[in-house]
Amino acid sequence: METFLQDLRYALRTLGKSPGFTLVAVLALALGIGANSAVFSVVNGVLLRPPPFAEPDRLMDVSNDFGRAGRKGLSSSVVEYREYAELPSVFSSVAAFTDDDVTLTGVDTPQHLRVVEATASFFPTLGVRPALGRDFTRDEETAGNDRVVMLTHQTWRTHFSQDPEVLGRTLQLDGEPYTVVGVLPRGVTYPADADLYKPFAPSAELASEDLRETRFLEVIARLKPGVTMEAAARDLARVSQALAEAHPKYAQGKRTIGLKSLEDEVVGDVRGTLWLLLGAVGFVLLVACGSVANLLLARAAAREREVSIRAALGAGRGRLLAQFLTESLLLSLMGGALGLLLAMWGTDVLLALVGESLPRAADVRLDTRSLLFTGGVSLLSGLLFGLVPALQASRADLNAAMRGTSRGTTGGRSGRLRSGLVVGQVAFALVLLVGAGLFGRSLLVLLSVDPGFRPEGVLTAQLSLPDTRYDTPERQGAFQRELLGRLQALPGVESVGFTNLLPLGRSMTFGFAIDGRTKGPDEVWPAVQFRTVSPDYPRTLGLKLREGRLLEETDGPGAAWAVVINKTFADGYWPQGNALGQRLRLNRTGAQWATVVGIVEDAREWSLDKPMVPMAYYSLAQLGGANLALAVRSKAGNPESLRGGVEAALREVDRNVPLFGVAPLTRLVDESIGSRRLAALLMGLFAGTALLLASLGLAGVIGYSVAQRTRELGIRMALGAAKSDVLVLVLRQGVKLAGLGVLLGLGLSLGLAHLLRTLLYGVTAYDPWTFAGVAALLSAVALLATWLPARRATRVDPIIALRAD
Repeated sequence: METFLQDLRYALRTLGKSPGFTLVAVLALALGIGANSAVFSVVNGVLLRPPPFAEPDRLMDVSNDFGRAGRKGLSSSVVEYREYAELPSVFSSVAAFTDDDVTLTGVDTPQHLRVVEATASFFPTLGVRPALGRDFTRDEETAGNDRVVMLTHQTWRTHFSQDPEVLGRTLQLDGEPYTVVGVLPRGVTYPADADLYKPFAPSAELASEDLRETRFLEVIARLKPGVTMEAAARDLARVSQALAEAHPKYAQGKRTIGLKSLEDEVVGDVRGTLWLLLGAVGFVLLVACGSVANLLLARAAAREREVSIRAALGAGRGRLLAQFLTESLLLSLMGGALGLLLAMWGTDVLLALVGESLPRAADVRLDTRSLLFTGGVSLLSGLLFGLVPALQASRADLNAAMRGTSRGTTGGRSGRLRSGLVVGQVAFALVLLVGAGLFGRSLLVLLSVDPGFRPEGVLTAQLSLPDTRYDTPERQGAFQRELLGRLQALPGVESVGFTNLLPLGRSMTFGFAIDGRTKGPDEVWPAVQFRTVSPDYPRTLGLKLREGRLLEETDGPGAAWAVVINKTFADGYWPQGNALGQRLRLNRTGAQWATVVGIVEDAREWSLDKPMVPMAYYSLAQLGGANLALAVRSKAGNPESLRGGVEAALREVDRNVPLFGVAPLTRLVDESIGSRRLAALLMGLFAGTALLLASLGLAGVIGYSVAQRTRELGIRMALGAAKSDVLVLVLRQGVKLAGLGVLLGLGLSLGLAHLLRTLLYGVTAYDPWTFAGVAALLSAVALLATWLPARRATRVDPIIALRAD
């Protein structure tokens, strides 16, 4: 311990005498370690930290897959859920849920809340017990007995100040009384946007065989102990076949029961992106370690005389090695400490950038595991960049060093090590640049996609009408007409429209029938995306009419039902072009036959990066609806200027209806590609950092080489070598190192491209323009980094150089 303390004090004095070197090394390490810690915190919160459920690896998401239609993960109907619950050979418990919007009244200001309607088996299936109170009971799954709720911990804290007497309290939700029977533990929220839970009490009609294709329920299940996911999938395949034989009408399209880990379902498609980003930021750390290792090698060469004196005084190689490693570890710990501060800031920035598009974002934080990771990375980095320079310095040639004759040499082991490190830095930088280029091109292609509507200048908002006051389509229609009239009269408003779902948000699908047509044995009719809209909504959004007409005021409650479909729907089911005048009926409660009166161009209301799907726009006045989304187009193109007027108009109509989710439509579009934008941004930042560090490393190696070869260059110039000859000589060395790095990096990038192929949109993983452009950019930067020290070499005065020794 005394020896270690001596080495530590000596390391502090040595680093303090070279503040420039210490600052550069610590900053380089802080960038690499801080970026790694920030990204690891996200990966840890989203992927590594288990969800707060009992044995989460046994929790499954159960869905409908239609293989021939290429559609997977569809919701289930009440009938299908009850069939899943009767599979004791596979599942120990099965639960279902759906969600809705409610308004909390009886408080100073009405509050919008997201309610999840769940079966009584929901929390037992998750393996969660309430922190206060009790679960739902089977008796509460029937209408009239379902007036109870459970609160999430966040709702309990936010709206009820964590009052322990909240149990038994009556809440007014949409004007109806509900009794609080339980509070969930901290951190338990599934799905992520839930505020409270109530029992799911389906009507007899919803549970009937006629509505087997009315799919709106999400189903989760817990595998029986000892049953693997593969074994469960095989059993479900047999069950799917049995159901197909029992219900041939619904078996068309090769419907199967899909099974997926609940963790995978929650994480979605960000798993691959996050692991890729963690690997990419690891490359940044390697480049940073290479830079610091090069600095230490150059510093060790300058300290050869010091090392020789210490060796001559009796210091063994092990003692010298320990001293140099102490300095390296001290640098890495200083870099880790600064990197931790950068990580704390960087994690907040990442969460702000990604918004709500990152699943489990609430679980992302710098916890004990993140701190241990940062400490481990710091120590590993210290060993990584410090061991080779320490070994090199501890084996110095004592005789040559004492005589001072080592100066002027650039070859040997030290020179090869520095050159090899630079080649590696350039290669890693090129790999990151290729990744950034592919992600960037993919994002640009996605941004250029025509969504089929005009989001600029549109303000959106959402509201939920209480069932007690707006329990009939007539009352709902009266509210809609009054609010639309007031909004249309606002200064600066061009048009206003209502819909049940805004673009690029949630999905609602229904099966359907076509009048006069039956499905063939191998014919597939995927569920149609369903929207209810007011007459001016298509014009507000900027949808383009292709044939026929749009919905009108005359398509009201007393008129025959009308529907407008999109081009994909029309071309898929009426390729001869005779869709107008055909009749459709949705597989939902109270549905009537609706006549196709118009066809609009496709609009990407579901996703910008997924194929078009059939869409059907029904009249809101005919179908009604309590959950509404509002779109208001501004004449001046500034939607935010309308916010105050929209809120005031709603208060004038009904001050007990809260407005929530107010945002420009352009923000919804941006958030829909938030994960892709974040990946492109981070890959660009990582690649830029690696490029800077690699170029500095190359410039440092060439600069050190020029300093060591000052005498040689002076002799060359004294013997008649022109400045251009010296410039070419030095440039050749840098270009050679950069060229080797580019070739190695291109080889590594081919492997990276293979991993990226499923994460890109509209661009191939082996895009030649990206590879060529990145190689050219890196070569140009490397040439510039070499040219600067080469230009200094041409200014060497031969007389001074010859006198230098």
